[in-house]
Amino acid sequence: MIRFPRLAMAVLLVLFVSLIPFTAESEVSWEISGAIQLNEAPIDVAKAQGGELTFLLTDQAKVHIYSAAGKLVGTIPVDPSVTDIAISAKGEQLYLINSKRKTLKTVDISFIVDFNVAGSPFLGPAGAKVVVAVFSDFQ
Repeated sequence: MIRFPRLAMAVLLVLFVSLIPFTAESEVSWEISGAIQLNEAPIDVAKAQGGELTFLLTDQAKVHIYSAAGKLVGTIPVDPSVTDIAISAKGEQLYLINSKRKTLKTVDISFIVDFNVAGSPFLGPAGAKVVVAVFSDFQ
């Protein structure tokens, strides 16, 4: 009878076990957290890092911008040849990708908000445009 040292037996056992394919499945818990009825077929989607805005490229050459609550907050017309979109981390730039033409266009995004200033004191022309800058990156 041939006797193997314990170390050799352990090595043979490890080699044998490593040749057996193991498959492991884990259970996934999921639920639908929201739904939006669209009038156009979606092609691509991108979400800003904070999750506040979702950008949806459609087959009608438009990028629809939705709030976290699912409300349409804006629409940007794009070239019909755009195949994919991406968004910068803070959502201030939209990247339009055309895989066929090998092009990348950058669109700077800012939102126009109307303020009701009726009855407020002002200096200057009543119809003058005002720019409000928000500095949120102070440490």
